[in-house]
Amino acid sequence: MKKHKSFAIILLIILFSSCEKKMTDLEFEKNVMTEIFPSLIDSTCMDTRLFINFPPEYGEPIYNKAGHYVGVDSTKATKEQKQKLLEWKINTEKIKKDTSKIIIAFDPIIKYSREDLKEYLKKYFKNTKAFVPKEKVYNEYNFDFAKIKLNNRFELRNRNQFPKERGKIWETKYNFNFSGTVFFTRIQFDQNKKLGVLNGGFVCGRLCGQGFRIYIKKMNEKWIIDKIEETWVS
Repeated sequence: MKKHKSFAIILLIILFSSCEKKMTDLEFEKNVMTEIFPSLIDSTCMDTRLFINFPPEYGEPIYNKAGHYVGVDSTKATKEQKQKLLEWKINTEKIKKDTSKIIIAFDPIIKYSREDLKEYLKKYFKNTKAFVPKEKVYNEYNFDFAKIKLNNRFELRNRNQFPKERGKIWETKYNFNFSGTVFFTRIQFDQNKKLGVLNGGFVCGRLCGQGFRIYIKKMNEKWIIDKIEETWVS
C-alpha cells in the first residue's frame, strides 16, 4: 500500500513538473523583461526636446585651401549669433529643470526580432550556445507594463491611446510632453538562461530615432544591461 502511495506521489510530482515546464520558458522571459524593463527605458528613451535641441550657428566657418570645411572661428561671432546662443542656453536650462512627466508611447505586444539574434548572442558572449525551445512557442505576447515602477520622469502609455493613422502621432498636438515611441523585441537567451540579447528602438519623429541591440546578463542574481550597440539612426 505504501509503495502504491509513494508511486502516486512521484507520478503527481512528474506531472506537475511537466505542466510547469510548458509554462516555464515564456513565464521566465516575462519575468526577466519585467526585472530589466526600467533599465531598458532609462537606456533607450530620451527627452526629445533636448535630443533635437541643436545649438545655433556661432562664429565664422573656416575652410582650407582645397575648400573643405575644417571648423569655426568663434571669435568672429556676430551680435545676433551671440544673442541666439544666449537664448538657446536659457531655453535648454529651462527644459532640464522642467519636472513634468515625459510621455512615451509603448506597444505592449512583444514580438520576435526580424533578425535571428542567435549569432549576435554567440558572437558577443564567447563560447556560449543559444537556447532553442523544444516545444511550440508563441511568436508574441502581451507585456503587462502598467504596474512596473520606472526610475525617472518617463511615463509609458499604451500605443493604442495615440492616433493610429500613419504619421498622425507626430502631427497631433498634445496637452502633455510627448517625446516618442519605444519598442523592444523578445529576448534570445543562452542555454543556461544567464545571458541574453534583444533589439529595441526609440522613435521621435518621421526621420528621428535610434535602434539598439541590447546585451543583458544575470549577475549576483540580478539581470543587468551589459552593453548597448547602436544599430540604426535617423
